[in-house]
Amino acid sequence: MIRKIHFLLVLLIFHQCNTVDDENLLTTVDIESNIDKMEMLKLSSFTNDIDYISLENVKNLSLQNLNQITISENLILVSDISNCILYNNEGEFVSQIGNNGRGPEEYQVIFNSALLLGENPRVYLSSLYDIYEFNINGSFLNKYSESLLINNYLSITRWHLINDSLFFGHIANNTGSTTYKAAVFNKYGTIKDEYKNYITYNNAMVSSIGGWETYAHIYRFNKSVFYKELFNDTLFFLNEDYKLIPKYFFNLGNYKMPLLERAKDPSLIWNYITLYNVFQTENYLFLNCRFGHRFPAKRITPKLPLIQGGDPVWINTNYVLGVYDKRTRKLLFCKPSNTDNPLFTSGLYNDIDCGPRFFPKTMVNDSTMGMCIEAKQFKDHVASDDFKNGVAKYPEKKRKLEEFAENLSEYDNPVLMLVTFNE
Repeated sequence: MIRKIHFLLVLLIFHQCNTVDDENLLTTVDIESNIDKMEMLKLSSFTNDIDYISLENVKNLSLQNLNQITISENLILVSDISNCILYNNEGEFVSQIGNNGRGPEEYQVIFNSALLLGENPRVYLSSLYDIYEFNINGSFLNKYSESLLINNYLSITRWHLINDSLFFGHIANNTGSTTYKAAVFNKYGTIKDEYKNYITYNNAMVSSIGGWETYAHIYRFNKSVFYKELFNDTLFFLNEDYKLIPKYFFNLGNYKMPLLERAKDPSLIWNYITLYNVFQTENYLFLNCRFGHRFPAKRITPKLPLIQGGDPVWINTNYVLGVYDKRTRKLLFCKPSNTDNPLFTSGLYNDIDCGPRFFPKTMVNDSTMGMCIEAKQFKDHVASDDFKNGVAKYPEKKRKLEEFAENLSEYDNPVLMLVTFNE
């Protein structure tokens, strides 16, 4: 009997230790050693579930370069720098959220937006240092002035709703020696928790590096908020006690931009590999890596220079998608293609319907991700040889995609491509 009790106590202690370890376990993903492991990874190896949603055109509202997409079971909230619009899950217009302008209830520029569901659904968006609150019918509720300005000099540049009363936000390290990197706060700007910045340096170019420092990837997975700074090698998650717990460490090794160069000249980022976003499902991490000058594919014909007197542009993008299998701990990169078609350059090869290669840009839920495609690019892709010569696993889906593209105008709002991955 004593032995049995002792055995049960050991099991209990072992279970408790494992529970703690599961939360605090830091997994290393070795990017440096696997950087040349590139294959044409097929979308059908992960899913057969693709959905395309055309966002309804609204008079006098033209969406361009969407910077925020929030998708719930029934609603889609999208925003660019000037407009915030709510659609249903079929892409039909529901409401315009507020107005762009300089009036007391208007916003000047949109940096972030979020949809809060529940008994009292709301839309929050930020403009400069202020948070605006709206009903989902678009009517103005309140403006919380300078609530994104911390201690009168630190600014929250990216944020995510934790619940109906709290936000988690990234603090830009524009000086190189900012005390805090993130904070939990409410809409009035009251700080609940702050998170110390341990990566400091002497910034010689404060004005020019600010754009890079403002970026961070914040999203929700498995009921937790995940957070990665652009120049930090670690993906953290926020636990129930609002502590930032390191979950994944990404080893870039010699491909990482050194602190000294980061301080000296931010344009040197082109010489290194930078991990921007980390999306995930139960089984996979999807790594959005900026390869800079190391991008391995080129256009067939160059585009005109971006500025007069500049060099011709030989690439469509310099981002490569990495896929890390949590079960096998194997990392592979999706091999980019030499093509003039920007939707056939990088990401998971779409052998399901020969549509655009999939490169996730937003989390919908724990198994679904989305990307946004300009209508003209979508139509150009379906008219391209890449599409016509592609062999689809489901030919009927390819025909439906052709019909979908035929019904689009090149001046239409962007198309959302949603992919639900197998469990």
